[in-house]
Amino acid sequence: MLHRDSRLLVFLLGALTAVGPFNTDTYLPSMPAIREHFGVDMAAVQLTLSLAFVGGAVGQLFYGPLSDRYGRRPLLIAGLSLYVVASAACLFAQSIEQLIVARFLQVFGAICAPVLARAMVRDMHEREAAARMLALMGMVLSMGPILAPFIGGILQANFGWRASFVFVTLYGLALLLSVTFSLGESVKHKDPEALRPSRMAETALRLLSSRVFLGYMLINCFLFGGLGAYLSGIAFVTIEVLDIPPQFFGWVFGTIALGALSGYMISGRLTARLGLDNTLAVGVGGVALAGVILAAFAFAGIISLATLILPMILFMCCFSISGPQAIAGALTPFPRVAGSASSLVGFFQSLTSAAAGMGVALAFDGTPRALAGFVCLMTLSALAAYVLIIRRIPEAERRHVHV
Repeated sequence: MLHRDSRLLVFLLGALTAVGPFNTDTYLPSMPAIREHFGVDMAAVQLTLSLAFVGGAVGQLFYGPLSDRYGRRPLLIAGLSLYVVASAACLFAQSIEQLIVARFLQVFGAICAPVLARAMVRDMHEREAAARMLALMGMVLSMGPILAPFIGGILQANFGWRASFVFVTLYGLALLLSVTFSLGESVKHKDPEALRPSRMAETALRLLSSRVFLGYMLINCFLFGGLGAYLSGIAFVTIEVLDIPPQFFGWVFGTIALGALSGYMISGRLTARLGLDNTLAVGVGGVALAGVILAAFAFAGIISLATLILPMILFMCCFSISGPQAIAGALTPFPRVAGSASSLVGFFQSLTSAAAGMGVALAFDGTPRALAGFVCLMTLSALAAYVLIIRRIPEAERRHVHV
């Protein structure tokens, strides 16, 4: 089994967190083709994305408490098994309704990976060390948004929309085998009472009543709300508004995703120099600036590939700088309930992403305005949460560990 300081462990945990980007970004270039194949409108196709986020949100409520009770490893194996089966079901869907249901189950299974990978990091490391490990994992994670749309665009152009689901099925199977044969258990003290309803309610209330947990969680939610808005609209803006062929969509998406890779590389170094909270301040300030620039171009009618790509590169870079800090800040004060804490963070993160994504779909008017408007709203909200909540909490309280 892999040691906690092993580079292979970091790579495997990063690959687990990358399930989301590979799962979603591979089929993004196929969304217009899926709409045409089933003869439905954009909002119906968008349900394969937004309701999948809801599936992820619901799944996270289960995996965290279950893993506090039974351990991380068995829940990873169960969730990844469901993911592989549901991915195959997406491949054979005969209607948009079947695809929506299969996608819901697919993400319900897949969400175990990031939830439990984050909890495992907290099992093994403290505050700044956890943030640095999450940033290293993020470098692996960022390869998903870079590679997945290229792969999806090529598969779409040559084999049609079902091919992307063949790819993610194989990816899930590879992860399932890796976890089964090389990943050990990280929970030292399993909680036999973790699944008792009163204990679950008590734990959730305890977490949500902590302004430390709430502040960091809200920042993370709004960051992912901006990401959800971007993911919801990027294929339609690129392919239909800017008239970029699907096979070249990967170049656009991958170029923007390079911002995420650079951000994760910067994040670990900044954390070592500035500490968690100062690094978080840099990140949330950057995403807010990116959101404002993107919205300014869109609402001024200045629509081009450059006015889409450049602000979104800045967004993705600063998203990746601030994301590990927000998650580490939320989880590290609560080592005994790290699974439940990770579940709550992921649950509200997924709901925010789903709401922002659906907002973009409903407001889409054939321009980038809906995408840009929701990204701007979410990023300014993240900055507000930092200024109004985290900055007002004394440092000693932010660092206090509850046992």
